[in-house]
Amino acid sequence: MPLLQTKADASAWGYGFLGATASTSNFYQIQQLSPSAVSTVTFSSIPSIYKSLQVRFNLVTSVSSYWQIQFNGDTAGNYPYHNLYGIGSTTGAGGAASQTALLISTEHTVTTYPNVGIADIVDYANTNKNKTIKAISGSNNNTAGGIGAGNIELASGAWLSTAAITSLTFFVGSGTFTGTISLYGAN
Repeated sequence: MPLLQTKADASAWGYGFLGATASTSNFYQIQQLSPSAVSTVTFSSIPSIYKSLQVRFNLVTSVSSYWQIQFNGDTAGNYPYHNLYGIGSTTGAGGAASQTALLISTEHTVTTYPNVGIADIVDYANTNKNKTIKAISGSNNNTAGGIGAGNIELASGAWLSTAAITSLTFFVGSGTFTGTISLYGAN
């Protein structure tokens, strides 16, 4: 089947195929922060005009730690989560209910190279359902093997509230972090 034409949006027109264009979401940067040696950052006054939110981070921690998120300042036990991870040559899974924050990345053992990740918050402004989040994160300390070799993780969870998310607090379990964290709205 010959390829006749390609388009910049990755759809293709070919023999017997008349180019149904793939739909892609549009991301709009709401705010970008460049924290230096802090333990928490908060995005507040989040507009309710998007379908979903996305948090992107590229951060270095001062000590081995983990990443968490809270919504609207809620510190009650309204956050269940579960995760799958690989740290060096070790793999595992975990989860918990009734937590005071969502765990989006477990033990980050690298303090000299960044931990990077993306967390998606679906239907954050919908007041008829609880909110869900999924995240992927990882790091590499540029060494081979062992628990210090870096990590990768998939995590998901929920905020058991029907309130629209208007603020998001991102924090590290211990120590401080430095780098870049951005909040995007997606349509």
